[in-house]
Amino acid sequence: MSGWIQHENYRAVWKAAEQSHQNGRKLDGVTEEIILLARLYSYGLRGHIIGSFHATALALEKFQKNPAYVTNAVNTLRSLAALSLEPIAQDFRSVLTTFYRYDRGLRQAALVLAALTGCGDDGASEVEKLFLAAITRITGSSGIAITRDDEIPEQASFIVPSLGITIVPLVYGDQHSWNMAFLSGSHLDVPRHRHHEGAEIHLGMGALLGDTCLGPCRAEVTEGYAMPIPAGTPHGFINRAGHDHRLPFIFGSKRLGGWGVFPDVEPQPIATVDLTAVSRESKELNGTVYLDREITAMALETGTKRRSLISPERTFTPQSGGLALSIARVEREPLVSQSDHFRTVGAMRGRGRVKIGSAEAELEPHAHFGIPAGARATITAHPGEPLVLLDAELVETLS
Repeated sequence: MSGWIQHENYRAVWKAAEQSHQNGRKLDGVTEEIILLARLYSYGLRGHIIGSFHATALALEKFQKNPAYVTNAVNTLRSLAALSLEPIAQDFRSVLTTFYRYDRGLRQAALVLAALTGCGDDGASEVEKLFLAAITRITGSSGIAITRDDEIPEQASFIVPSLGITIVPLVYGDQHSWNMAFLSGSHLDVPRHRHHEGAEIHLGMGALLGDTCLGPCRAEVTEGYAMPIPAGTPHGFINRAGHDHRLPFIFGSKRLGGWGVFPDVEPQPIATVDLTAVSRESKELNGTVYLDREITAMALETGTKRRSLISPERTFTPQSGGLALSIARVEREPLVSQSDHFRTVGAMRGRGRVKIGSAEAELEPHAHFGIPAGARATITAHPGEPLVLLDAELVETLS
C-alpha cells in the first residue's frame, strides 16, 4: 500500500502476531519486547479515537459517487475508533488482540481509501493521503509516537459540538489524556463548562492576556499557569488577547478514560460580570501554580531531579480519581521514569532522547509521548542545555 510507512519494529510485531494466529495462537515469537512494542503502537493509535479515525470518517461522508466504498470505509474507521476504548493488556493479548485488530483495520481502511481514490471521487486522494500521513507518524516510528502541541495536523482533530473549539489529541493513556485546545476565529474563548466524572488540569503557557475561570470565580492571567479542576467544577478561559491561542490540557477519569472529556461536557454559561474576580494566588483557584516560573526555576537548578507541581488531592474524587502533575530536569545523569500508572510526558525546554525497550525518539520543546504502566523509560539530555519535562498520571486512590 503506497504511502503507508512501517518501521522495522512495527513489522516485527505484525510478523509475531500473524505467525501466532496462523499457528493456533502459539506464543513462541511473542517475546516481552514484542509485547512492549505492541503496547506502545496501540497507545499511539488510541489517540486517533478523535484524531484521524474520526476526522477521516467525517471527510468521507461528503463523497456520493461511490456510496458502497464510502460506507465500507466509514464503518471501518468507526470500528478502529471504538477499539480505542478497550483496555490494552500488559501481556500477550496486547499483541494477539489489540495490535492485531488495529493492524487489520488499518489495512482494510487503506485498501478501501485506495479504491475510492481509484474511482475518481474528487478530493478522495487528498483524504487518503492525509489519513496515511497521520497513521505513518505512529507505524513509521520506532514505537514511541511523538506528537506536538504547536501544530494542528490536517484531518486529525476534533471539534467539540457543545463548545465549538478544536481539540488536537496528543497522548492517550489508560485513564487520562493530554490534549491541546486551539482557540481561533469566532472561538477565541473556552466556554465555561463542567465534566461530571472527569478531572482536568489546564496548562496556560507563554504570554497570555485573559481570565481563567474556576467555579464562581475568575482570575486574570498574563503568564503561564497550571490550574487543577476537580470533577463537577465549572471552568473556562476568557481570551482577551484578540488572537489565536493554544491551551494544552490534561483530562482524567477512572470510569471514562481520557476520551471522556468529549461526551462528558455540560455547558455552564455565565456572564463575565457575574464571576467574582480573585487573584491567581487565592484559595478559590485551588492551588494554581505559575507554570512558566516553575519551568524557568527548574532549568536553573543543577542535576537530574523530579518533583511534584500539583498533587492528586487537588482534583481527587472517588469517581474520577486525581491527576498528578510533576516537573523534571535532566542533565548529565539520565532520568529513569517508571510508574504503576500510564504517564504522559511533555518536553518544555532543551533537547534529549527517550528510550523505552528497543524504541527510541528525539525530544525537543513541544514534543509529547507516553510511557505505559510498568514500562521503564530512560531519558537523556543532549549536552549544552538541561531538558525540562512535565509529566502527568491519574491516581485512582489516595493512600
